[in-house]
Amino acid sequence: MMEVIVAKRRRSWEWRVHSQEGALIMHGRERTRPAARYQGYRCLFMLLAIGPRPHEPRTPKLRNEQLTGRKGVSDLVQLQRPARPFTLD
Repeated sequence: MMEVIVAKRRRSWEWRVHSQEGALIMHGRERTRPAARYQGYRCLFMLLAIGPRPHEPRTPKLRNEQLTGRKGVSDLVQLQRPARPFTLD
């Protein structure tokens, strides 16, 4: 369960959102305690709204021609064919 901590720091209030393991996820400072509390819970809500993220980065699904940089043979044949037959006028 994530938690929000609001603490007094000199003339401002600091808010922090921690994970279950205690790792700091996000933090910030506000002038008033209600503003810091609001921003902390707003951040927590946004994190819960997007849901869990995968730990490994996603790889884009590329087609074979995008990976190699070359088009398939059948595509080249269609490109070389003229749109209409060549005739001398």
